[in-house]
Amino acid sequence: MDTMNAKNGWFVKLAPLFSSVLESILGGIFQKYGTVAQTAVRSAITKTDGGLTNLVAVYQRWDEAHPLVQTAIAEARELLRMAGLNAPDAAGLATHVRAAIHDLASAFVPLDEEQKQDSQNPPQV
Repeated sequence: MDTMNAKNGWFVKLAPLFSSVLESILGGIFQKYGTVAQTAVRSAITKTDGGLTNLVAVYQRWDEAHPLVQTAIAEARELLRMAGLNAPDAAGLATHVRAAIHDLASAFVPLDEEQKQDSQNPPQV
């Protein structure tokens, strides 16, 4: 048992270092994807007729096939390509776009409306 602790002791001592290095690398990448997704959603809002209305509609009921979402995903892919970054797969990019839609739409949807929407649509088990 003591030899096992001695063998793994180096990892326990270096784990915080590995954690901080990985966090800075991955956190930076995720932050870039998030920034690109927010820019893409803003662009999609301006390109789509009734952009703000569509933003709130998608925020209240997520639909990946919605034209606003599809425009935002296409914009995000193009922005990532122009920046020389590899785009995540479609599901990963949709996750970043969905988070950006939530961030942007929350400025237009009052908190009491969000709570009312949640009470009308209880989580399914």
